[in-house]
Amino acid sequence: MTERLYLDDPDRLTFEARVVGVRTLAGRPAVVLDRTAFYPEGGGQPADRGRLGGAAVVDVQEVDGELLHALEGAPPEAGAPVPGEVDAVRRRDHLQQHHGQHLLSAAFEATAGAHTVSFHLGAETCSIDLDAPAASLGEERLRAAEARANDLVFRDLPVTARDFEPAELAALPLRKAPEKGARIVVVGDLARGEVVDASPCGGTHPRRTGAVGAVAVLGAQRWGAGTRVEFVCGARAVRALAEARGRLAAAAAALRCAPAEVPAATARLAAESAQRRKDLDRLAAALAEGEADRLAAAQPAGAVRAVLAPPAPGAAGYLRAVASGLAARGRVAFLGAVEEGRASLAFARPRGAGPGLPDMGARVREAAARLGGKGGGAPDLAQGSGPDAAALEEALAAAARGA
Repeated sequence: MTERLYLDDPDRLTFEARVVGVRTLAGRPAVVLDRTAFYPEGGGQPADRGRLGGAAVVDVQEVDGELLHALEGAPPEAGAPVPGEVDAVRRRDHLQQHHGQHLLSAAFEATAGAHTVSFHLGAETCSIDLDAPAASLGEERLRAAEARANDLVFRDLPVTARDFEPAELAALPLRKAPEKGARIVVVGDLARGEVVDASPCGGTHPRRTGAVGAVAVLGAQRWGAGTRVEFVCGARAVRALAEARGRLAAAAAALRCAPAEVPAATARLAAESAQRRKDLDRLAAALAEGEADRLAAAQPAGAVRAVLAPPAPGAAGYLRAVASGLAARGRVAFLGAVEEGRASLAFARPRGAGPGLPDMGARVREAAARLGGKGGGAPDLAQGSGPDAAALEEALAAAARGA
């Protein structure tokens, strides 16, 4: 069995070991060592990376009780001594995220009564899934939990990670009962009985909470019946701040205002955009009414059939408005248009089931099929489209027969 050096000394990044077995892992050569400082993937924490002798360690997994170190290149022979070195930056990052999760989970439990169901340490951000509904975790509660977690960081409390005897376990305020072994991560002063958090875990943790640096909650969303909270810790929090500042600066430059004025400038721009959209909608409606009058006058008898050129992007909406306008004037309309190489259809008739009035839903389905597309709708108003724009005139003519 491999001695797991990372359990007792998370700061240890170099070690000497002996190869006790050669295996394969995901098609790569892998070795089993008599001792290792490499943490294997598990408990939501990714595996360490680094080097064994002259080979890069690209993965570490526990398989059937063995710790397999997957290598890039030829493995050393069984029995050979080999020096190991863990990637310090990756280890520190994972340690900050993992222990930060413990502090944040404890904070959510204390401030909102929300229990952590699962944890994921991603390449860019981390997340915990809570058993509380998203509606109960508004911005105020998210910030309260964030502030409590950071208070634990800034107090630089001692962290103990070891196996505990049954009598000791009974005295700890465990957030959940241990499932495998009795290794518990305790935040606080055990000697004085001032324990802030205690949770079973086999991952890597710092000796003091200050090593986490900071905890930043990025947001929350509904996840099933509970809530998924996204967060970052330590160096990732610094990067997230820099990235957010960069985005804010870019937005300020585009809006030609100071960064602090971006929210007000954005709100003003959104209001102006909404007003322009209303003005454009009114203009489009007026144009559609005018087009309906023109078509009705140009084709005074029978069904109106035409291929239109919409005045602006949005052929489907424009066709619908013109066809509805013709129907309101007592006319039957078979209209089409081509936009970005795709044909659109809008068929309409006066409301009601008068004798001789066609079912526009059925007719638009047939016409759209001729265009290689689909369509549908009500008997008095239907729309469709298809990619074969060259067949539009023929499709309209076939639809208008007998109308």
